[in-house]
This record gives sequence, structure tokens and C-alpha cells, in this order.
Amino acid sequence: MTGLGDTAARRDFGDLVTRWDALAPRLAADRDEGMAWLHDALDAAIKLEFSTIPPYLCALWSIEDQSAPVADAIRRIVQEEMLHMALACNMLVAIGGTPRIAEPGFAPVYPGPLAGGVHAGLEVGLAGLSDAVLEAFMVIELPEKPAAHETDELAAWALRLDHDLAGHETIGQFYDRLERAFTCLRPALSTDRQIAGPLAWFPVRDLDDVHEAITLIKHQGEGSALAPLEHDPIRPGDIELAHYYRFLEIRAGRRIAYCPERRVWGFGAEPLERPAIRPMAPVPPGGHPAPGRTVPPEVGTMLARFDERYTTLLAQLGAVWAEGDQGKLVQAIETMFSLEADARALMRIPIDPSNPASGTYGPCFRATGEMT
Repeated sequence: MTGLGDTAARRDFGDLVTRWDALAPRLAADRDEGMAWLHDALDAAIKLEFSTIPPYLCALWSIEDQSAPVADAIRRIVQEEMLHMALACNMLVAIGGTPRIAEPGFAPVYPGPLAGGVHAGLEVGLAGLSDAVLEAFMVIELPEKPAAHETDELAAWALRLDHDLAGHETIGQFYDRLERAFTCLRPALSTDRQIAGPLAWFPVRDLDDVHEAITLIKHQGEGSALAPLEHDPIRPGDIELAHYYRFLEIRAGRRIAYCPERRVWGFGAEPLERPAIRPMAPVPPGGHPAPGRTVPPEVGTMLARFDERYTTLLAQLGAVWAEGDQGKLVQAIETMFSLEADARALMRIPIDPSNPASGTYGPCFRATGEMT
């Protein structure tokens, strides 16, 4: 099997922000270049949303009790990231593009950057659930601005994150650029090959649907920077906490609650217990085995089988929007479920049995040379 890491590393779309800054003042006058940017930006959005799923899955699968509240919280976040990816795919298909999920270069490389120039300098890796991993997830999902109604204690957590946040593109800012491009260019939108169902809630038929899709992605993900309480990243009612705040609850070990008397959000009295974790060590660059090391035969078999199934998943997801085939989506979901058994089995095998601190193996999420 041949890995595709070198190709994938070159497809992080890190120039999109620079291109946008040069293009934005003349967007209406240079429609062809604007549409090219929009196609590339949606490609990046798809990769960005997808690239969060393997790290979040590793954290989820490392939890011993998969019925624990923490596992349920991360599982819902993964499901929402899948929804966000699907909506980005629908938006790309609507303007005549085809998601490149099944092409060499799409599969994210771990550790590696996020697509689209988001949080430049942040290296996203694969590892079991830990304080450091949760803080990396919080950086990924960090709101552009804090909620308008939160306590100082809650707001202070953003300042504790081990990442230089100054001047970095957030996910929300990235989607703001996307929406401005749609609004200015007003491209014709087609529902051909779009998907509607459990993974993608609705097709994108017009600019109102584009706005609804991007608003949903922002509110579920990093949240909104808008000031009114009903638009906060964390808010009462029918919308759950945005991803940043859900990861913060797990990191702090405390539930976030709304105080109606003070009209603020803050940590409430309810604890959120961290369950027992399988100590999956960070996957080294290039995956297991690390240079100069070998792996036991059973580990090699599971790693290879996982990567092959992962590659199959990418091909199936690519076919969903290339063909507009809802049945392929069912196959892809089944394949995704099949990844868990090998991943959790790997997390029971120590890398160095004589040194418990070495941690355990885990999945590498490598696309193989079988993908074309």
C-alpha cells in the first residue's frame, strides 16, 4: 500500500485568505476568478469539516464506556461535522462542482494543518482523549468572538489555550467569506446530484438555503459572534451548545448552564465526570510504525485493514455526490461504523509493553494507493 500524504499535504488551500483579500474589492467585476475562488473555497470547506472527524473519532473511541455522557457529547459533535461536510458538498454540487473526496490529495494528513488557512500554525493530530487533545479541539472550534453573555470565568478559558490566536482565520470567518462570495456572485444553483436525508438535512436551492446552511454550520460549530442572546454561540432553547463550549464542558469537568437572574452563561453546579480512557498515544507523522520501529503482526494487520476500509469510505463518499446516489450514502455510513472495532482493539495494545507510559496504538487514517 502506498500512502498519499505528500500529495494531501499540498492541498490544504492555505492561499485562500490571501486570494480573497486580493479578489474581494473587484469580486463583482471579475466573475470568473470569483467563481474559481468559490469552487476552491468549497473544496476547502469539505476538507476542513472532514479533517476534524478522524481526531474527534479517536478521542471518542478511546473512551472505555461508550454510553458515558462524554462519549455521547463527542459522538453528537462527530455527527454534526458530518452534516456540515454534507452541506458543503451540496453547496459545491449546486454551483456545478464535484467534491474531490475520492481523489488523491483529499485525505487529511495527521499531524497536519487545517484546510482553508484556518488557525494557521495549528497541528491537528490523532490521539486519545486528554486535556491537551480537548484544548486542541477548543482551538479548532474557537468562536471569532466570545458569547455576549458569559461569565469572566467562562471567557477566561480561551486565554488559556496553548496557541497564538492573534490574526488567525477562524472557521466562522472562513464561512463568512464564503457567504459573501455567494451573495455577490449570485451563481445559478442546481439541485442535481445533491443529497437530502439524515446526513444532509436539505438541498441548497437558492441563496436563502445557502444562508441557512452556513448559519447552521456556524451555530453548531464555533457559534456566532452576534450579540443578541438568541444568536449567541451558547443559548437556551432548541439549539445545543456550540462545539467549542461542549469541548470546554468536558475539559473543565463541569456543565455550562444559563443563569436567568443574571442573564449570563457560566459553569453550573453539575459536574461532568471524565470516564476511563484507553491511553492511545499520538500517532507519529506518517503513522505506525514510526521510523526505526516495527509493529507486532496483529497490529500491522489491523492497521492495514483499517486504512483499506477508510479508503473505501472515501471512495463511497465521493460517489455519493458524483452520482447523486443516496444508496451510496448508506454504504458509506456502514463502512464508517466498521472502522470502530479495529480502532478500539488497537487502543488495547501497548506500544512498548515494558513501558506503560508509551501508551497504546491507534488508527492512522491513511488513504492507500488503491484510491484513484
